[in-house]
Amino acid sequence: MAEEVIIKATFTCIDLPDANWDGHGQIWLGVQRGKEVVQAVKLPLERATFELEFRVDLSGERPNFLGPFAHGTPQERFAYLCWGHFHGPAWVGFRRAKIPLGSVNHDQLATGNIHATIHCTDAKGGPVCATLKGDLVRWGEN
Repeated sequence: MAEEVIIKATFTCIDLPDANWDGHGQIWLGVQRGKEVVQAVKLPLERATFELEFRVDLSGERPNFLGPFAHGTPQERFAYLCWGHFHGPAWVGFRRAKIPLGSVNHDQLATGNIHATIHCTDAKGGPVCATLKGDLVRWGEN
């Protein structure tokens, strides 16, 4: 039987790229909920903070993140940061970054809140994309 809890996750995005990059002007950053981008903020910014809520099944060896912000398979769950701009009311994305959730353990979920600090500029000065590894995502205190 599944043992589910609600977890609030805070993503603090730092080291943000410029608002104009590689022909993209007025860049926005948001998070993906289901198929839509929400909480979008317009660059330039020093930092951006996103609040996400997950249902988490704690019955297995590893927590299984569920809900509209959780993407991927149960073995490789992640959340998306999305880069793009608006064309009228429509979101036009050009990059996404996967924030892996698999390194979050049961002990970190005990308080009901988790926090990730995410470095958002790649080595070429552009918005990070693909699966973020290593020091690009640090789980821990604010």
